[in-house]
Amino acid sequence: MSFLNGFFKKKEKKPSAKCTISNTLLEYGEGYALTTAQIISSKSFWDHKMLEPETLSYTTSHFKDKDPMATQMRGLIFEKFAEKKEPWLICESYIHLFDVDQAKTQEYAKEWWSTGGTFTPPGSGSASGNMDSTAYNEIKEYATMNAGQERV
Repeated sequence: MSFLNGFFKKKEKKPSAKCTISNTLLEYGEGYALTTAQIISSKSFWDHKMLEPETLSYTTSHFKDKDPMATQMRGLIFEKFAEKKEPWLICESYIHLFDVDQAKTQEYAKEWWSTGGTFTPPGSGSASGNMDSTAYNEIKEYATMNAGQERV
C-alpha cells in the first residue's frame, strides 16, 4: 500500500518564469535577476525597447513627424517600466544590454528560484525610489527623446 501512496503523492511544483524582456521560458535556475533601476539605467535597453514592434510607430512618429502625442507615449512607456517593483528575470540573450555584475545577478536569480520567486535583489522596487534623481531624470530624457534615433 505504501507504494500506492507514493505513486499518488502530489509532486512539488517548481516555479516557472519567463524572461521579462522576451517572454522566453526560463528553465529552473536560469537567468539573471536585475532590479528596475539596473534595467532602466541602460541606454541599450531603451534603444531596444523603443524599436520593438509595439513601440516602433511611436518612435517613428516622434523622430520623423515630431508628433507630441508620440513623444508623450514614449514618456509613458518609460514611466510604466520605471515603476516596476518586482525583480526582472533576464535570459542569456538579453543580459548583454546591461552593465551589471553577471555572476552576482546570476546568484540573485538562483536565490529567486530557490525561494519560489519571493527573493528580491538589493535595490529592488521602483527606479525613482532607488536612483539618484539626476540619474533618473537623465535616463528618462534619453528614453523619451533619444532612444532608437540612430535606427529610424
